[in-house]
Amino acid sequence: MIDALPLAPERIRAFLDDRRPPTPCLVIDLDTVRESHTRLREALPEARMYYAVKANPAPEIIRLLAAEGCGFDVAGREEIDLVLGQGARPELISYGNPIKKARDIAYAHRVGVRRFTFDSETDLETIATFAPGSGVSCRILVDGTGSQTPFGHKFGCAPAMAARLLVRAAALGLDPEGVAFHVGSQHLDPAAWEPWIAAAGDVTRSVAAQGVALRGLNIGGGFPGRYLVDPPPLSAYADTIRAAIARHFDHPVDLAIEPGRVLVAEAGVIRSEVVLVSRKSDTDDKRWVYLDIGRYGGMAETENEAIAYRLQTAHDDEPCGPVVIAGPSCDGDDVLYQRTRYDLPLSLQAGDYVDILSTGAYTQSYSSVAFNGFPPLRTYFVGGHPASVPSEAGEVGEFAGRHVLAEFEGVSAELLDDAPFLCESLQRALEKAGATVCDMTFKQFEPQGVTVLALLSESHASIHSYPERGAVFIDVFTCGRVADPELAVNLLRDMLNAGVSRISVIHRGQEDR
Repeated sequence: MIDALPLAPERIRAFLDDRRPPTPCLVIDLDTVRESHTRLREALPEARMYYAVKANPAPEIIRLLAAEGCGFDVAGREEIDLVLGQGARPELISYGNPIKKARDIAYAHRVGVRRFTFDSETDLETIATFAPGSGVSCRILVDGTGSQTPFGHKFGCAPAMAARLLVRAAALGLDPEGVAFHVGSQHLDPAAWEPWIAAAGDVTRSVAAQGVALRGLNIGGGFPGRYLVDPPPLSAYADTIRAAIARHFDHPVDLAIEPGRVLVAEAGVIRSEVVLVSRKSDTDDKRWVYLDIGRYGGMAETENEAIAYRLQTAHDDEPCGPVVIAGPSCDGDDVLYQRTRYDLPLSLQAGDYVDILSTGAYTQSYSSVAFNGFPPLRTYFVGGHPASVPSEAGEVGEFAGRHVLAEFEGVSAELLDDAPFLCESLQRALEKAGATVCDMTFKQFEPQGVTVLALLSESHASIHSYPERGAVFIDVFTCGRVADPELAVNLLRDMLNAGVSRISVIHRGQEDR
């Protein structure tokens, strides 16, 4: 189980082929998130796990991991509120960001957070003032060589300074737990952890010699996802870490890890559409393939081509040739891959789909707010039912679900005053999104404007149009897990050819009781 690969692409592709949501979109398979959490838990059962929320802060993922008993590594007040709102216990939250405002430290302490990481004397003193008695770890500076996305020198302090600060932490009335470090994200060499475990052991002994006993070791994240290059198995990382701790510590340690990518990357697939295929000259052997997603729409980790995603098309068994892959915006830096070798089918053309695999981490959370007019990356979720409670295919009616509110502008006044068209569009969008329409009615206003109301087995939906403004308001609420109100709203946006859209999603009730 530890080194087994999840089946997310197959399950996600079934959703994509059935629902055909507008592209680009990200689909997350929540069952794979659970499977990945279990794999890592089995590989390092002795470690306390704090999910790095920044990897993918979707409430659906946070809720699932909280139900699995996972802790959370947060960067600030907003992430604290997020995880608490999804059922996390405050004692399982680690405020791991060493760059913190005093008021945010005070807030964290007030809501029950008792574990902090620091790498400077100033931050340590601020923690002592606003979070008295808390447990603290000092992050040491590491060489991130070998990491696909290293942290440089932004975080951590020299080991000698860490030893001094941990002794001072005890003098300030805090509970010094131990040393923390992070080897950098997407690390493909399990041996990279050894020298920093050794450094942490040295700090621990130095602090002990000054009368302060440390019990903890936080080795951060860095556990990789699967991209073009297959990583070593998780068991190789676990074996190396365990052996290094045995070599460099003369007592048992309270081990902590902060995984992010390894829990969510393989749970996601982005479906994109080819916008254009072209060449730069008649003799150019490389085609340029422009997708409807780029660096500002969720593919930020292609900067410097650090992360090379696996791609799939419907024509992969046909002859292929080299390509440059770029995004759709008018920014010259919106090129995904020029140096990394990619070959795509020679038959590829505008309108074809390109699926980008292992995109569950650092994609949607990086997507911009409508840069160059392109909307943020839409995200859908499949799976996620509690493992111990089989789901019924038609289960609805529980007062818990998603409430989607949307405002579209730039819509044709003629369409917005066409009641039959609006009724038909709402019904088609709802049924495509898996909702059951029980009844529908409308009211045509004078001199113009239409309200459409749909009663659903899952709850309700409505359209309110304002033709004179070219605007329309959409309200879709569905209980349970069967229907996807976000998909319905996005389908309506495309049917109406809206120029501007503002969409908000409210999670009502607790879907997992």
